[in-house]
Amino acid sequence: MEIVLWILIVLLLFIIGIGVFIFIQKKKDQKRKNDILRLFTNACKAKGIEEYKLEYVKKDTYDFYFEDSKNIYYVKVIYNLSNQEICINNAIKWQLRRLSDKIETFSFVEGVEPLMRLDLTNTEKKEHKLFIIYPDITAILKVINECEMVFVYPDTDVYGAKVISYSKLLEDLSILEL
Repeated sequence: MEIVLWILIVLLLFIIGIGVFIFIQKKKDQKRKNDILRLFTNACKAKGIEEYKLEYVKKDTYDFYFEDSKNIYYVKVIYNLSNQEICINNAIKWQLRRLSDKIETFSFVEGVEPLMRLDLTNTEKKEHKLFIIYPDITAILKVINECEMVFVYPDTDVYGAKVISYSKLLEDLSILEL
């Protein structure tokens, strides 16, 4: 009987632990979402833009949609919580790279392809594909050929898109061409 009681207590603690973990993850996700929304709102205030549309859409293609009188932004957020560098091999294959204890680890960035393949068709407004690396990144590199890589800066064209860290945007909201 005592063993059954201990098993029930452990099971209850496990269920409570999972519930707390899920609650904390939802709070963190909400904070990240609000950070991006606040970023665009502050950029509009800084530029004196009063009429705009900004929404969290969470589609396969993009996560946020921003529209003002001149621009449309399709924004995809790439979460880089461990501050790895990104190596852009081509338009749809990006790698997260980390060097720790002289061991280099790689993993592919998920979700890049749909936005990179999105056809921009609006002729009245300037359309932008924007990837925001949240919260920060050590470096963004773009492969030019087998032997050459270049650093990606906020004004670098990456196959028709811009790739910028969230922290860099916080420092200088004028990077957004509103």
